[in-house]
Amino acid sequence: MTEDSGAVEPEPRVRAGPPADRLRSVALARRWMNRGGAAFVKLLDQRGEANRRLTVGFGILVGAACFLDIPGLIRAFPAGVDLEIPLRAAAHWASGAQAYPPSAMLVKNGPDLPYLYPPFLLPLLTPIAALPRAAVTDVWLIFCFVCAVWTCCRLAIPWPAIPFVLAWPPFAEGLITGNVQILSFAVFVALLYDPSDGVLRTRVLAPGQDPLNGLLAGAVGALKVAQLLPVLYLARRRLRAALFDVGALAGVVIATLPLTGISIYGDWLAQVQRAADPSWVAVGASLGRTFTIPDVFPAALGVVMALSVRGRNSGAWLGVALLIAAPSIHGYTYLFLLPGLLTIRRDISIPVAAVFLGIYNVYAWWLPGLLTVGFMLASNRWHWLRLVDRNSDRRPSRGSAGLPDSLSS
Repeated sequence: MTEDSGAVEPEPRVRAGPPADRLRSVALARRWMNRGGAAFVKLLDQRGEANRRLTVGFGILVGAACFLDIPGLIRAFPAGVDLEIPLRAAAHWASGAQAYPPSAMLVKNGPDLPYLYPPFLLPLLTPIAALPRAAVTDVWLIFCFVCAVWTCCRLAIPWPAIPFVLAWPPFAEGLITGNVQILSFAVFVALLYDPSDGVLRTRVLAPGQDPLNGLLAGAVGALKVAQLLPVLYLARRRLRAALFDVGALAGVVIATLPLTGISIYGDWLAQVQRAADPSWVAVGASLGRTFTIPDVFPAALGVVMALSVRGRNSGAWLGVALLIAAPSIHGYTYLFLLPGLLTIRRDISIPVAAVFLGIYNVYAWWLPGLLTVGFMLASNRWHWLRLVDRNSDRRPSRGSAGLPDSLSS
């Protein structure tokens, strides 16, 4: 057999490359992905125009929804009802009747609901209760409105946004009913915040302002004892200021004792205990009742937070502590969540605030509270979740302009 057998050896097979149209499709997809990623980065940049437009759009939509929600609140709550309750109690007390009758617990709503504020307020309200009620109510509601506007300014909320914020259900409910929570929250903000150049800043508790700070801390919970946590917050930092507060409250009680007597304080405590009964229809919500745990545990957690919170967001965390420790929560109590919402980026906080719309259910309103706390905690790890000052001329460091480090690199 010869070497040349006539067989033809096969040529080596050449592996075909991808079709040209496939290559073009991959290149086009990559190009669109790059463009989409760049647009997403611009949208997240809090100093950029795209994010500003997104935030303004969210604000207009949610603000308009807040205004549309007001008629429902007006139908649900009579104007000035939360002023009428203590005025009627003062009138009854001045006429020799009981200010804290157990029968008041049978009332489901309206101005005959039980009076739960401390007795020392009764002598102060008696002269006011004798004035024309319509005029007193109008003046009080106007005063509450002015305080609410001042509070928004103190929180560095831009003027165009203030009407929308005041229409937000926690604010709107307090303004419609004339609840003293509007004033308590204003004092809370006065104690803890001091805007600088239009930016919200935590207020420095200067030694020279101990008397003022003590009075402010005490005023937050003077009528709602469960809201005295700012006194503990102050005592942890300026014990002398907290002592001013204790002395001022004691002075008011002692000065009014000749008019009220001591026994009425027992009636007050008994009424407060009856109001804490979960079966009472107007009891409101609380963290303990929502999650079926004894109220003493949320109260203890609030105390621990008031004594331990620190840093630039300490005021926001103190507001959260007040919500956690509150034995009875109504819509206006969630005003204490507003400082926390103002610490996170606006394109997140505005949608979270929108959860308060459409349904009046304080149990469901724990969701925005949990979301706010979650974002505040996460912002310690991912700083791009924090609110960034848009007007700052300082060149931001990597990732500090409201962008995740992985996106800004």
